[in-house]
Amino acid sequence: MEMNKRYLWLASALLVLAGCAKTFDPVVEPEPATKANDPWVLEDLSPLMKLGPAEKHALRADFAGTRSTVAMNEAGTSASTVWSAGDTFEMYALDAAANELYYVPFTTVNGGADAHFTTDSGFPESLPTPYDVLYPGVEKFGVTDGTLVYGVTVPTEQPAVPGGIADGLAVSYATADNLTDGVHFKSQVSIVRFKMRGGVVSKVRKVSIKGASPLAGDAIAWPDGEGSVDILQDIGFSGDVHSRTVSLVGDFVAGQDYFIVLLPGTQSSFQMVFADGEGHSTSKKAVSEFTFPRGGILDFGTIDLGDEFTDETGDTTPVLYMQATADVPKPVTIAVVPEGFTADELDTYELLAKSAMDALMATEPFNHYREYFNVWILKVASNESGASITDGNGNIKTARDTYFGARWGQDAYGDMTADDDLVFDFVSENCPDVKQGIHGTNEVPVLMIINDNRYGGICHGWSDGTGYCMAPVSYDGGRLMWGYPETEAVSVTATARQSNIRQVTDEELEEMGVNIGDWRNTVVHEFGGHCFSRLADEYWYESWEGKVSSIYEQSWPVPYSLNISATYNRPGWKADLLDGDLNALSSLTEKDSRYGRIGVFQGADVSMFNRWRSERISCMIDNRFYFSTWQRMIIVKRIMTLCGGTFDADAFWAKDDPTDPLRDRTSNSTYGQKSRVPARPVPVLPSPVLHGNSVETAGVK
Repeated sequence: MEMNKRYLWLASALLVLAGCAKTFDPVVEPEPATKANDPWVLEDLSPLMKLGPAEKHALRADFAGTRSTVAMNEAGTSASTVWSAGDTFEMYALDAAANELYYVPFTTVNGGADAHFTTDSGFPESLPTPYDVLYPGVEKFGVTDGTLVYGVTVPTEQPAVPGGIADGLAVSYATADNLTDGVHFKSQVSIVRFKMRGGVVSKVRKVSIKGASPLAGDAIAWPDGEGSVDILQDIGFSGDVHSRTVSLVGDFVAGQDYFIVLLPGTQSSFQMVFADGEGHSTSKKAVSEFTFPRGGILDFGTIDLGDEFTDETGDTTPVLYMQATADVPKPVTIAVVPEGFTADELDTYELLAKSAMDALMATEPFNHYREYFNVWILKVASNESGASITDGNGNIKTARDTYFGARWGQDAYGDMTADDDLVFDFVSENCPDVKQGIHGTNEVPVLMIINDNRYGGICHGWSDGTGYCMAPVSYDGGRLMWGYPETEAVSVTATARQSNIRQVTDEELEEMGVNIGDWRNTVVHEFGGHCFSRLADEYWYESWEGKVSSIYEQSWPVPYSLNISATYNRPGWKADLLDGDLNALSSLTEKDSRYGRIGVFQGADVSMFNRWRSERISCMIDNRFYFSTWQRMIIVKRIMTLCGGTFDADAFWAKDDPTDPLRDRTSNSTYGQKSRVPARPVPVLPSPVLHGNSVETAGVK
C-alpha cells in the first residue's frame, strides 16, 4: 500500500529539556506485584509442571497466519512465513483433580512451511481434550475462572533481521484432540513490515513503535474456546513487564524489508521513532486511532527519513492540538502538562496527551462543542520517570526527581498532590493563551499526565475557578473496571435510614452495565468532570454512617457541586428538567425516551443519604463516558462562560445527545465495551480537594 493513503506521518522532534534542580534520596523500587499484595496477580502454577510420560508421536503443523519466522520472496513483493529448523512448540493439559499440569514438547528437524514434528512424550489417558498448543513454549501458567491461561512474551527489544524476524517471536496458538493429527496454528500477534530510504538510514540503530497502550512485554493468552486466545496485558504474574514501546535494534540498510512483532490491540495514536546511537532521531506520527489486528502482516510501505535526523534538541514549543473555530469572543483553553517524563519520553507523553484529549472530546457534550476549544500540550522534562511514593499521609518514602513533585501513597490516593505554585507558574509562563492575556490561570484548567504505573487520580480546585487534575497512566494503559455500589438508599425523603437501604438487583446492574475502560476514563471523570466542569462526585460509600459533607461550594465565585442537591423536593435541576412551563420532563421524553432516566436519586458526594443526584448512573459514579443531562447542561454553561458567550437553552437542546455508550450498546473497541474477560477492578478515587480560597491567597502568582 502507499503510505500516504493510510497514514498521516508528521515529523517531530525528540526534546531534551532541563528539569528542576532538587536533591533526593536514592530511588528504592517498590516490591514487584505478588499474589499477596495484588489480588489481581495470578498464581504461577509452573512448579506443578510435569513432562508427559515417554511415548513417541509424530504430526505435521502448519499455520493460518504467521509462523516462527518471516522471509521475502525472490521478487521482494510479499512475505512468506515458515518454520525454522529446530523449532519447538508445546502441548498442555491440566489434570484439575490431581492439581497437575502436563506438557509435551514437539520439535522439527528440517523446518519449512508445513513441517514434520516429533516428540518422545505423551499425556496420561485420563486428561481431558482438546489440548492447548502454543508456540513458542510457555514459562508461566495460571488458572482463572476454571480456565488454564498462559504467560506469553513479546520482547520490548527485538534484533533486526533483514527480511525476517527472530525465532520465537511469533506467539501462536492451536488446539489438538490427540498427539498425531495435524495441528493448525493461528498467529496471536501483529507484525509490521516496513522499508526505509534516505541518506540517514545507515546511521539508524533503533526503530521503535510507541503507543498509548501496551505494545510489548508480558501478557496472558486466555483461550476463547474457538481456536484462538485473548491477549491481555492488564492482568498477569508477579514480575511481569508491560511496555508502550517496542523496538527493533541493529544495523539497517535502505530498501531492505524489516519486521517488528507487537501485541495486538487498538492504539488511540502511535508513532515510529528512528534513532541513531547518539540521541538523534526522526519521528513519524500516526494522528488517528489505529488497530493492530491479531494475525497477519501490516505493510507500512517505504518510509522516507531524508538525509538528516529531524530532532530539535531543546525544543519546548507548545503544541496546539485543537484550535477553536467557533465565532465567540475567545477560545475555551485547556492546558496539558507532563509529569515524570524524561526528555526522551516526551514524545510518548505527547501521544498520551492527545489520546486523553481525544477521549474527552469524544464524550458528550464536549464532542458537540469541540470547536470552542484551544488545547495546548505543554512540555517540560523531569530528571526521573514516575512519581514519588508516600506513606499515604504525605510523607515521601521513595522519591522521584520530577518537575512538579507529584506524589501519593502506594495504595492510597487521598494525599495525591504536587507543587501547586509551580504548576500554575509553569502554565502562566508557557501557555500561549495565558501569556497573551486571553485568559488568567483561573480560567485554564490543567491536566497533569503522570508517567507512573500506579492507579490514582485527583483534582485540586480553588474558589476562583483555578484547578488542576492529576492522572497517572495506570497499569501502563491496561484495562480497568469500575462498578456500581451493591446497595443504595431509596430515592425519597425518609427519617429512618437503615430501613431504607435496598439491594441493587442483578437485572438493574445488567441494564446499567459494568464500565470497562482505562486511565483515560479517570481523565474524563477527574479532569472533565471535576476540574473543568466543577462537578461533585455522585458515588457514595455503602456504609450509611458515611460523613455528609457540606456543599457550600455552590456559592463560590465559580460554583462547585451544582450537580448535586441537599434537598429532595427542590433540586437544582427541578425547573430546567422536571417542571418548567410545559412540563419539561414530559416534553423531553417525547423527544427521546432516554431522557426518562432523569429523576431524583438519593446518594451522592460520598454519602448514601441526604444527597441527591439527577440520574441513576453517570461518569461521576463509575467513570463511564457519559455525563447526565443535568451535568451536560452545567458543562455547556461553563463552556459559554469561559468563551464569553451566552447560554441558550434552545441551542443546547438542539445539540444535546442523551446516548450512554455503555447502556445504549454503542461502545466501540476502545471505549467502555463489555467483555467476557475480567478487567482489573479498581476502587473509587477520593473526592476533589477543594481549597476554598483564591489561588492568589494560596500564594500562586
